[in-house]
Amino acid sequence: MTGIIDQGDTAEGDHKMYGVSGSEHSVSGFEEIFVFKEIEKLVQELVMMSISKCKMEDLPKELVISILLRLPAEDLRRCKGVCKSLYSIITSRPFIEVRRKIRNSYILVKYEDLISSKHVISLLCDETLEVVYTQTILSDTPLMDSMSSKDRVVKVVGCCNGVVCLRRIDMYVLWNPATRDAKIIPDGLYKSNPDKKMFQHREMGFGFDPKNNDYKLVSIQRLFGDNRRPVRPCQQEVEVYSLKAGCWKLLPGIIPTCDIMSAYSVEGCNGGEMISWLVWNEEYGEHVMSFDISNEVFITTPLPPFIIESSSDGNCRNSLMFHNASLALDHYVKDRKNQTETHNIWVLGEYGVKESWTNLFIVGPFKLLGPSISGFWNNNKVLLEVHGGGCRHDLILVDPSIRKIKDLDIHGTSLQVFNYQENLVQINATPPINLF
Repeated sequence: MTGIIDQGDTAEGDHKMYGVSGSEHSVSGFEEIFVFKEIEKLVQELVMMSISKCKMEDLPKELVISILLRLPAEDLRRCKGVCKSLYSIITSRPFIEVRRKIRNSYILVKYEDLISSKHVISLLCDETLEVVYTQTILSDTPLMDSMSSKDRVVKVVGCCNGVVCLRRIDMYVLWNPATRDAKIIPDGLYKSNPDKKMFQHREMGFGFDPKNNDYKLVSIQRLFGDNRRPVRPCQQEVEVYSLKAGCWKLLPGIIPTCDIMSAYSVEGCNGGEMISWLVWNEEYGEHVMSFDISNEVFITTPLPPFIIESSSDGNCRNSLMFHNASLALDHYVKDRKNQTETHNIWVLGEYGVKESWTNLFIVGPFKLLGPSISGFWNNNKVLLEVHGGGCRHDLILVDPSIRKIKDLDIHGTSLQVFNYQENLVQINATPPINLF
């Protein structure tokens, strides 16, 4: 499935210092010398040396780095608090870059736990779909209680390059689950500008700008009249928050005239460098509007004529998701006669090109009001959210070709599924204190 706020290109010398081949994305040299148990033993000795205030120079720096690169994120987080030397290595640009390249990808599932009623995430190994670990949202941060209470709805706006964007009402937080680092995004410009008081927030999207090494949050605002109804024709403006700049900026006049179909799209469909919404206007009917994070422009992509025609009878509905790294469309069709529903999965080859849509496969039929598609795994295997009784929902894996089902041991409410790559980028870095 489908990493760091890239802080510049890593120099060749940095890669050599960290013993990593940039093309193979694997650690070299030390792998032939140390097996896993020996590395574990050395880690324990390293920590004990630090605690007893022995000099870090007693171990070669290359060896220390090689050991650290193999540790899970939770152990690295503890090592950062051991001494300044380890903190300096773990938070350095080349270490973060190399670590990003050699770590496995995961599937991140956000849900509300049925027992504790807290909002949690579980990481599933991308190779086996086994649950690696589960933690409360914003655990070990001052924001945990404000975002995890039972009476508050918390949603994931997007997940990109190891950073998760969370939303609770009108509060937005960037969070790195691997480092337990979090940052509240300040209020947008529309809240503080009297000239913009008639604009109301409509949709959000979160992504990564590789061109400028920056995370960005996109907010679409719509103009309302004195009667509290949207002004016609639709007037919308855009503001963008840059983590790198630490502020918002207005981008008026760049969004096409259209109505976002918020009934089917709570947040933007986030794909890293592109954020997409299903929208409607008289020229194209229902179509896809995508925001290019790096160039800060919108791209319009019409849907295939067949989908537009079939959606007009009220028995069809469309939603956006991702299949591998490509934007996908779930064309959901009801058969009221047989009381079934079928999902036709289309994949977009190139943004802005209507002819690049491909009908990939069909999922179903299911009984009406049956499971919903949450994502895909290993090409054409499907992640489904199914009702497990009462308010409980379960996440399962289905192989449509052989109709095989696997329970993924995720049970709760308000499920959301994202691609996730562990990353040590610090969103709101604070230097260590009281370290020797």
